[in-house]
Amino acid sequence: MDWQNTLSQAIQENKIRELYLYKVPVLKTCDNWAAVKELGRVSFKGKHATYNGALVKYAESLYFVPEARIEALAPYRKWNLKNTIDVISEEDFKKQTRKK
Repeated sequence: MDWQNTLSQAIQENKIRELYLYKVPVLKTCDNWAAVKELGRVSFKGKHATYNGALVKYAESLYFVPEARIEALAPYRKWNLKNTIDVISEEDFKKQTRKK
């Protein structure tokens, strides 16, 4: 499975599956922070990890930016994080697919 391809389409209707969120790489550094497009804020505590930050798109790829990095870059870059992205647990996703 090509995860980059799957992740580029992972967010639909401001929702993302828990499984996909675990596969999203963390954006640690980039050449042009102004080119990073904010998709929305994520706050989720799962079985394996806690996510507090934002999902962004950079160079046509989906990334996660932790809250600490957002705060560190705030003096240099304005973040537009009005949207909230909900995380659908795998149990809820399976229930939804069974109903269809």
